[in-house]
Amino acid sequence: MASEKMTIDPDAFARAVVAGSNLKEEDDTRASKDALVRYLSAYLLIEKFNKLEKNQFSFTNSNNFQYLMSALDQIKPD
Repeated sequence: MASEKMTIDPDAFARAVVAGSNLKEEDDTRASKDALVRYLSAYLLIEKFNKLEKNQFSFTNSNNFQYLMSALDQIKPD
């Protein structure tokens, strides 16, 4: 488990996804819509990732996590 929280900039990530996409629509409107869908999908994905990452670190610093770890320490392997 990583000891430092990772946060990704959603805008920078989404722009990189669109920039790396191979959008070859002949219609500019269709190409713009495809790019927008990719941008928004990537942006929302990273927002979810950042939220999960934040919650993971909140849990590991909570009393519940410490209780769980102390309970696991009591388990003896066979």
